[in-house]
Amino acid sequence: MYKYSCRKCPIRERCIEESNNPESVKTMVRAAFSAKTDTLATWGLLQKRCLLVEAEQSRSQSALSDRLRRVQATQSQEDEPISSDQDDRNQVDTSILGQRRNLSPPSANSKPPFTSQSQQPDYLKPVTPPEAKRPPRPLKRISGTKELQGATRDDRYWLTVMGTGRHIALPVEGELSLGRFDPNVGIPPDIDFSFEDRNAQKISRRHASIIGRQQTHTVQDLGSRTGVYVNGQPVETGTLAPKDRLTLGGVHLIYDKIPPDIFEKAKSKDVLHTLTVTPTGRRFRLPPNRTLVVGRADPQVDFKPDIDLTRDGEAARLVSRRHIQLYWRYGQLYVEDLGSRYGTRLKGQVLALGQAVPLKPGDHVWVAGCVLAYDIETGK
Repeated sequence: MYKYSCRKCPIRERCIEESNNPESVKTMVRAAFSAKTDTLATWGLLQKRCLLVEAEQSRSQSALSDRLRRVQATQSQEDEPISSDQDDRNQVDTSILGQRRNLSPPSANSKPPFTSQSQQPDYLKPVTPPEAKRPPRPLKRISGTKELQGATRDDRYWLTVMGTGRHIALPVEGELSLGRFDPNVGIPPDIDFSFEDRNAQKISRRHASIIGRQQTHTVQDLGSRTGVYVNGQPVETGTLAPKDRLTLGGVHLIYDKIPPDIFEKAKSKDVLHTLTVTPTGRRFRLPPNRTLVVGRADPQVDFKPDIDLTRDGEAARLVSRRHIQLYWRYGQLYVEDLGSRYGTRLKGQVLALGQAVPLKPGDHVWVAGCVLAYDIETGK
């Protein structure tokens, strides 16, 4: 996903300092690297302006400018009168010129200034992060009701939280972090169990991760205090199978395939669409065919969004006034970031400004650390 490893970058602190992120985000990024809890999402906050990539692009542009100047100089020499004692040299020059005239500007796949991997310094060599051997596929701009690239309706899985019945859709290719919200440490997780764990308080801030790869899912303990259990057995890393029971602290979940008819049911007029604020358990009903803005109220400008997260406390402290909007298109619910300050993620992937992505039952939307769960209820 990224060309260089932020974890092993020798100038990482300079990248953090010169990034356009607010000071609070810079502090969270430093804390994540210090605690070794950084993820691809953490790297994404720095990769928007990677100094190593900018330096490489600068060298490439300089090399291209030198080549163009040489071509122009050669063309000028061709226009000058040629004396008899220059015939031999002219044969060489015109041969070179013929080759240079066929040159085209380098494409996006052009090789870097170093001609081989062995010539590259160690800190410039791409490194695959250990917690994600195969990086997740990025979300793309989507129109209509097409599935995300690489996902089909037959190979999608989710987790069901026992007790509350909350569904957590898992990415076919990608990674989700599971834990609880803490505004003082690192980056908040993609899936928040603060509400389900409010009595037991056994979930760590970054408890575990679920990694999807090649239609299988692996659970990995991130150094949690109470451990990860699959079917009652403690595991550090384990591959999940349908009907497996997963225990994180005091939260119990069941791993299974998503019913294939759930996507058609979501388009039915007989179902109830809901949005749950996972840190607090508050639920909102989503009326069909209505555009809803999700954010925080601001009395100073007399603004209140359709779904106001102000009451959800610290978990929603960094949510923008107009953070995301939810709207319907041909019976399908879509989410779009409205230029929020701290960003939006879906299934661990950062949404670009203006990127409209369809929501499926069980999808969780991360809005500046406050996680929202979309689901449907039948028989209402």
